[in-house]
Amino acid sequence: MIARRCAFPGCPGETKDIFCLDCYFRLPSKDALFLHRWQFKMQRCDDPDTKQHMREQLHGYVQEAIRTLKKSVAPASQAAPDRARRQTTPPCVAAGANPFQVHP
Repeated sequence: MIARRCAFPGCPGETKDIFCLDCYFRLPSKDALFLHRWQFKMQRCDDPDTKQHMREQLHGYVQEAIRTLKKSVAPASQAAPDRARRQTTPPCVAAGANPFQVHP
Protein backbone atom coordinates (compact mmCIF):
# COMPACT_ATOMS: atom_id res chain seq x y z
CA MET A 1 0.00 0.00 0.00
CA ILE A 2 1.08 3.55 -0.67
CA ALA A 3 1.54 6.01 2.20
CA ARG A 4 -0.92 8.90 1.98
CA ARG A 5 -2.25 11.72 4.13
CA CYS A 6 -4.56 11.08 7.05
CA ALA A 7 -8.26 11.53 6.19
CA PHE A 8 -8.72 14.05 9.03
CA PRO A 9 -8.50 17.59 7.57
CA GLY A 10 -5.43 19.48 8.72
CA CYS A 11 -3.69 16.41 10.13
CA PRO A 12 -0.10 16.18 8.86
CA GLY A 13 0.14 12.45 9.63
CA GLU A 14 0.83 9.89 6.94
CA THR A 15 -0.78 6.49 6.88
CA LYS A 16 -1.26 3.41 4.79
CA ASP A 17 -4.81 3.19 6.06
CA ILE A 18 -7.68 5.68 6.52
CA PHE A 19 -6.41 7.62 9.55
CA CYS A 20 -2.97 8.11 11.09
CA LEU A 21 -2.39 6.40 14.42
CA ASP A 22 -3.04 9.55 16.47
CA CYS A 23 -6.43 10.14 14.84
CA TYR A 24 -7.25 6.43 14.88
CA PHE A 25 -6.81 6.21 18.64
CA ARG A 26 -8.84 9.39 19.22
CA LEU A 27 -11.84 7.68 17.59
CA PRO A 28 -14.19 5.65 19.78
CA SER A 29 -12.97 2.06 19.52
CA LYS A 30 -16.24 0.75 18.08
CA ASP A 31 -16.06 3.28 15.23
CA ALA A 32 -12.41 2.57 14.48
CA LEU A 33 -12.96 -1.17 14.43
CA PHE A 34 -16.07 -0.82 12.26
CA LEU A 35 -14.16 1.21 9.67
CA HIS A 36 -11.45 -1.44 9.46
CA ARG A 37 -13.93 -4.29 9.22
CA TRP A 38 -15.83 -2.48 6.47
CA GLN A 39 -12.65 -1.73 4.56
CA PHE A 40 -11.54 -5.38 4.72
CA LYS A 41 -14.99 -6.54 3.69
CA MET A 42 -14.92 -4.13 0.73
CA GLN A 43 -11.46 -5.31 -0.36
CA ARG A 44 -12.58 -8.94 -0.36
CA CYS A 45 -15.68 -8.28 -2.43
CA ASP A 46 -15.52 -9.74 -5.96
CA ASP A 47 -18.51 -8.02 -7.57
CA PRO A 48 -17.46 -4.61 -9.02
CA ASP A 49 -20.89 -3.01 -8.52
CA THR A 50 -21.12 -4.14 -4.91
CA LYS A 51 -17.54 -3.07 -4.31
CA GLN A 52 -18.28 0.43 -5.70
CA HIS A 53 -21.37 0.69 -3.50
CA MET A 54 -19.34 -0.38 -0.46
CA ARG A 55 -16.64 2.18 -1.33
CA GLU A 56 -19.28 4.93 -1.39
CA GLN A 57 -20.64 3.74 1.95
CA LEU A 58 -17.11 3.68 3.40
CA HIS A 59 -16.65 7.27 2.28
CA GLY A 60 -19.81 8.22 4.22
CA TYR A 61 -18.62 6.33 7.30
CA VAL A 62 -15.24 8.09 7.13
CA GLN A 63 -16.98 11.48 6.92
CA GLU A 64 -19.01 10.57 10.02
CA ALA A 65 -15.80 9.56 11.82
CA ILE A 66 -14.25 12.91 10.88
CA ARG A 67 -17.26 14.71 12.38
CA THR A 68 -16.80 12.64 15.54
CA LEU A 69 -13.12 13.63 15.70
CA LYS A 70 -13.97 17.30 15.19
CA LYS A 71 -16.41 17.13 18.11
CA SER A 72 -13.72 15.62 20.33
CA VAL A 73 -11.36 18.54 19.66
CA ALA A 74 -12.85 21.52 21.50
CA PRO A 75 -11.85 24.87 20.01
CA ALA A 76 -10.31 27.44 22.35
CA SER A 77 -13.55 29.47 22.30
CA GLN A 78 -15.42 26.49 23.79
CA ALA A 79 -12.83 25.70 26.44
CA ALA A 80 -13.67 26.51 30.04
CA PRO A 81 -12.68 30.05 31.02
CA ASP A 82 -9.91 30.51 33.59
CA ARG A 83 -12.37 31.43 36.34
CA ALA A 84 -14.18 28.11 35.84
CA ARG A 85 -10.94 26.22 36.49
CA ARG A 86 -9.86 28.20 39.52
CA GLN A 87 -10.26 26.87 42.99
CA THR A 88 -13.01 28.78 44.83
CA THR A 89 -11.68 28.21 48.34
CA PRO A 90 -8.62 30.08 49.51
CA PRO A 91 -5.47 27.92 49.59
CA CYS A 92 -4.83 28.77 53.28
CA VAL A 93 -7.95 26.94 54.51
CA ALA A 94 -7.16 23.75 56.44
CA ALA A 95 -8.72 20.52 55.26
CA GLY A 96 -12.21 20.10 56.68
CA ALA A 97 -12.43 23.71 57.89
CA ASN A 98 -15.25 25.99 56.83
CA PRO A 99 -13.64 28.81 54.81
CA PHE A 100 -16.66 31.04 55.33
CA GLN A 101 -16.71 30.80 59.12
CA VAL A 102 -16.11 34.15 60.81
CA HIS A 103 -13.61 34.03 63.66
CA PRO A 104 -14.12 36.33 66.69
